[in-house]
Amino acid sequence: MEQTANTTPQVTLGQYKGLEITRRVRPVTEKAVELEVNSQARIHAPFCPTDAPAARGCRVTLDFAGFLDGEPIPDSQMQNVTVQLGTGQLMPAAEQAVYGHCAGETFRFDFTYPEEFRVAELSGRTAQFEICLHTVEQKQKQPRPADDALAQSLGFADLAALKEAIRSRKKASHEANADRLMGMKLLEMAGQNLTAELPAAVLDQSAEHEMQQLRARLLKSKMTMEMYCKANRTDQDALRADYRKAAETQMRSMLAVRAIAAAEHITVSNGEVDAEYARLSKLHGTPEEEIRRVLTRDAVAAAVTNQKVQRFLIDHAAVTSIVEKE
Repeated sequence: MEQTANTTPQVTLGQYKGLEITRRVRPVTEKAVELEVNSQARIHAPFCPTDAPAARGCRVTLDFAGFLDGEPIPDSQMQNVTVQLGTGQLMPAAEQAVYGHCAGETFRFDFTYPEEFRVAELSGRTAQFEICLHTVEQKQKQPRPADDALAQSLGFADLAALKEAIRSRKKASHEANADRLMGMKLLEMAGQNLTAELPAAVLDQSAEHEMQQLRARLLKSKMTMEMYCKANRTDQDALRADYRKAAETQMRSMLAVRAIAAAEHITVSNGEVDAEYARLSKLHGTPEEEIRRVLTRDAVAAAVTNQKVQRFLIDHAAVTSIVEKE
């Protein structure tokens, strides 16, 4: 059939069950555990009061109140709130206003609400906010000792329990990463095993797009393509061929997902799509509404389908699992 940019190639699946693969898991070293313990000791170093002006990283305790035309704004008052500056706990305008002030000071700043604010009465209005800064504390530069007291402050019985929790968390992370890499490799293998007449024009366009993106990045770095090729011991034709090969691998993997999902009746429910939105929101610390604005349901459904197909390939693969040497 004639291939165009809008034509999905006809696919004949090759082998995708029983694929042989080695699953490689990174070990959890004692050095890595010690580094994490020391990191926690630095992160949880104690704060001490200071007479210095508030700056990013300081912990402050304050009262906060908003006024419009001299009258208090409902639900705008907070008392004895403790926050660490630079962590996004305060609205940006309030945080900027706090910088440079010392404990014991009271000050005001103006803030203009957006034209389409969720509270209609405040839309486009300029309000005055008053902050009473009770305390300013700086984190000690010297980390606290990595001992049982540190572990107990983090909710563990002792230092040994903290180390075991870190070890278990890292092991789970390494196992998950091994599964992720294995799933991607199995999907690539299934893609290479299928038969399809791939649209050459699309692959060429993708390779050229990547070349243009590379040129743009090099331009920002004040480097020419010739300089880049010389530094990497390659040439433009080889680069373009590599980009084309990567595009073909990506297209084959995409076609494999669709074909395997159809062959094995792998579907994605609305509930699974909603659960993925919730997972992404938690993962990125972004409101779910924002995630939904950026990612369409079709895009999320496609991603979940990809995950489920990879899981299917893992469950039906001939896997040899090894723990790599330290």
